Amino acid sequence: MPAWPDGNGAGARLCLAFAADACFGEPPLQCHPVYWMGKLVDLADWGMPGRERGPAAERIAGTVVALALPAGTYLATAWLLQSVPRRLRRTAEVMLLSFALAGRSLYESAGDVQRGLAKSEEEGRDRVSRMVGRDTHSLDEAGITRAAIESVAENCNDGVVAPVFYGLIGGAPLALAYKMVSTLDSMIGYRNLRYGNFGWASARLDDAAGFIPARLTAAAASLAGPLVGGSTAGALGSWRRDAAAHASPNAGVCESAFAGALGVCLGGGNRYGDIPVDTPLMGKGLREPAWEDIGRAANLMYVASTLVLMFGAVLRWMLRGWRRA
Repeated sequence: MPAWPDGNGAGARLCLAFAADACFGEPPLQCHPVYWMGKLVDLADWGMPGRERGPAAERIAGTVVALALPAGTYLATAWLLQSVPRRLRRTAEVMLLSFALAGRSLYESAGDVQRGLAKSEEEGRDRVSRMVGRDTHSLDEAGITRAAIESVAENCNDGVVAPVFYGLIGGAPLALAYKMVSTLDSMIGYRNLRYGNFGWASARLDDAAGFIPARLTAAAASLAGPLVGGSTAGALGSWRRDAAAHASPNAGVCESAFAGALGVCLGGGNRYGDIPVDTPLMGKGLREPAWEDIGRAANLMYVASTLVLMFGAVLRWMLRGWRRA
């Protein structure tokens, strides 16, 4: 059996997958790999033994889940691609890679919030509630706008740049394994009574997996800032000054760079269920965001992720040429 992944043309396949996602968006829910990843996480959450035996056993059980599900996703994807006839294998990989990307979905969600907010705060609150996990019932226009832009910034990394990064390294198997890591974190990686121990390993693994992509996201957003009427210097300054204050080692990097690039201030008080959370300010001293800035953030997301994709594809091509020389 030939080794997988096949590195020949990996950059080109990822570019095609990126274009396919931009043109066609997400497949129907039941056909999306992430839907079934969520079902597997639910099953592990419900059935994993050892959770009733105390914090240490919970951490062990959670660590097994955090390692086994991404590894299983990688192996299952590689097996699936090896099972496809050779003449169709690269087409199948393009399709799977496009499933790992969420650029169009994120862009459309941001646009929905902006259009809703242009009608009324109530409409904006309803639409932003589909993007974020925080309590949106008491958000005013500025709060709705901040929530949408923060979601775009963080998911530019989680939903686009990180899958691109891992797709360039290991093809569809590694890109989808990363999506499983991200799904685990979004479902059980919480610091609360239920998941504080069981989800600990998933949260830490997501932090580690997103570390380099988050910094690529911030660097690309900084470079792309002027293309959306923003500032490279502002992005770099906000990143350097504010990112470390954020509780997340990756979200703070992305949000601070987006805030500075757009010239707006993000962060502040939020609620997650009954729990108040006061997040540090990103882009401290800049103006409050306006609803028009949501569209600018969505455009910045696409430009930044395209820069990362093109840089990575060219780098792969150059490295391949040097190896042949």
